[in-house]
Amino acid sequence: MRIAVDGMGGDKGPGTVVMGAVDAVNQDSDLTVLLVGNQDILKAELAKLKYNPKQIEVHHAEEEVTMEDHPAVVVRQKRNSSLHVANRLVKSGDAIAVFTAGNTGAAMAVSLLILGRIPGIVRPALLIDFPSNSPSGYTSIIDVGANADCKPKMLAQFAVMGDMYARYIRGVENPRVGLLSLGEEDSKGNELIHETRELMKSLKLNYIGNVEGQDVVNGKAELVVCDGFTGNVILKFGTGLARLIVDAIKHELVNNGWMTKVAAGFMLPVIRKFFRRLDYQETGAAPLLGVAGISTIGHGKSNSKAIKNAIFQAKKFGISHINQHIEEALKQNGVAEL
Repeated sequence: MRIAVDGMGGDKGPGTVVMGAVDAVNQDSDLTVLLVGNQDILKAELAKLKYNPKQIEVHHAEEEVTMEDHPAVVVRQKRNSSLHVANRLVKSGDAIAVFTAGNTGAAMAVSLLILGRIPGIVRPALLIDFPSNSPSGYTSIIDVGANADCKPKMLAQFAVMGDMYARYIRGVENPRVGLLSLGEEDSKGNELIHETRELMKSLKLNYIGNVEGQDVVNGKAELVVCDGFTGNVILKFGTGLARLIVDAIKHELVNNGWMTKVAAGFMLPVIRKFFRRLDYQETGAAPLLGVAGISTIGHGKSNSKAIKNAIFQAKKFGISHINQHIEEALKQNGVAEL
C-alpha cells in the first residue's frame, strides 16, 4: 500500500505533513508513504523523527502550490509542483492514492488533468461525511463544491458514486439515497430537481425521494445528493455550527461554577465522543469521486492527526477497489456517458 502525499500542502507547513506521515507508518507496517515536495525541507523534517526508512520515500518536486494560486494557473504553469508529481505517481502505478491538504481547487483540477475520469463519468464530485442520527452515525453529502452548476445526469451519477462509497467504504448494506430539495413533495424544487427526480427513480438504488436540509442530520438517509453550490453551503454552515456548539459547551462548563465542572467530569466521556463525531480530523480527507484513480483532499488546517487519518482513509479506498465498483454501477444503471 503506497500512498503519495503532497508534502507541501496545508496551512501548517511540511513539518505537520511529515509528522502525520511518520505517525501513519509507525502504526501500519504494511504502509509506505511517498512524500512529495522540496526534498531538502522534507528530509530535514524527517531527520527529527523516528520511523522505518523503508516505509517513507521522498520524491522531489521543484514547485509548490499556494492556497492563493488559481487552479488554472497551477495546471498550466506549475507542472513540476508537488501536486503534479504526486498525481503522476498514482497515474504511473507507483502509488495507489494521492492525498493533499493544500489548495482544493488546484487539487481537483490537477487530479482531473493527470488521472482523467472513470469511463462514463461526466464530472467528478466531492463527498463528505456529516454527523447524523443514521445507524452508521453519518450521512454522506455529494457534491460539496466540485460542480456549482449541474445537469440531471450529473446528479444521477453522483448518486451512483455515493451509493458505492456508502457500501464499500462505510459498510452500509443498502444505503438510503435522497435528493435534496425544498420539501418532500414531488411538486417541490426547481427544474433541475424535477428532471433529476425522474431519472433517480429509474436507478437501481434505494432511492427514497426528496429530502430537506434537516434530513442531513436526522438520519433519514445515508446519502444526500445535491449540486456543488448547495452542498458547499451546507458544508460551511454545518462546520460553523459545529464550532459554535463546541465553543458554547466549553464556555458553559468553564463559566458556571464548580458544580458544573464536577458534573462535567462525569460527562467527559460522552462529551469527548460527541466532539469526535464533529471533528474532521477523525477522517482527515474527502474523496474526489469519479477520477480514474484515488484522489483525496484534506482540510487546509489539518494537523498531524488529520494527516495520519487521511492516509489511512486513502489506503482504505485503495483496498476497496471502489473505482471498479463505480464503473460497473454506472453501466448497470444506464447513466454512463457514451
